[in-house]
Amino acid sequence: MSTTQVSMAGNIQIFLHLLRRDFIVVKREFVNDLINVITWPTALTVTFGFVLPSFGMDPKYGSFLLVGAMATTFFYLAVGLGSELVSDFEMLRCIDFYMIVPASSYHFYLIQRVFSFALHSMMLSLPLLPVGKILLAERLDLTHASVFKFLLIMYASGVFFGFFALWLASWVPTNRAFGNVWRRVYTPSQLIGCYWFSFVQARSVFGNWSMISLLNPLTFMCEGVRAAIFGPEAGFINFWVSFLVLAFYIACFGGYAMYRLKRRLDLL
Repeated sequence: MSTTQVSMAGNIQIFLHLLRRDFIVVKREFVNDLINVITWPTALTVTFGFVLPSFGMDPKYGSFLLVGAMATTFFYLAVGLGSELVSDFEMLRCIDFYMIVPASSYHFYLIQRVFSFALHSMMLSLPLLPVGKILLAERLDLTHASVFKFLLIMYASGVFFGFFALWLASWVPTNRAFGNVWRRVYTPSQLIGCYWFSFVQARSVFGNWSMISLLNPLTFMCEGVRAAIFGPEAGFINFWVSFLVLAFYIACFGGYAMYRLKRRLDLL
């Protein structure tokens, strides 16, 4: 067996062991994390699916927001991962141990954290769909849903937010400074990221100014998830366009986050 084959086998074995370790850790808090993830979108669904329609709002708006929220809930988990990493950088520096794992590199460990994060996030977010169906009944139409496309865009969203967490950890100096993330990153990205409205609606109201929303990865997550659930004829950005653009953002955020973390961790 060649050195390359041994190294590849070693990397796969280490990857699986670290993945198992992560799930042993998250299993302890899984129920609490699930409640945290489900609470806000459920309240949103009830408010916009039942309360506001009594004042004349479209009854299907609740399902529109719920489906968009499924990918964006990853943001909360990403901030948690980013905060965890920054705490480690400032205090225990456990990450230094993983930098010397055999047949490994800092790229390998960080990518493993991203894929582990994506799986964990999906496990927490997927229950939102059956919960939403129970609450909204016929107001959430799943007739045209594609399970394959839905799982694909959800996992891609999880991978993006995993790298997003690394990007946060690369520039946020302290845990205290994470309060700025909500004001400077989350709120603006949600407001111009086609979360509250579709890109077609934005285009009809703002014209060419709506193109600004295409600079926001959140746009392609929301539009991609809705296209996967409501079908290609529902008036959203084409699913495959959303997926490919999101893949581009993953590559950009991933590469830049790795570069900045290499400098922050003094791995030059």
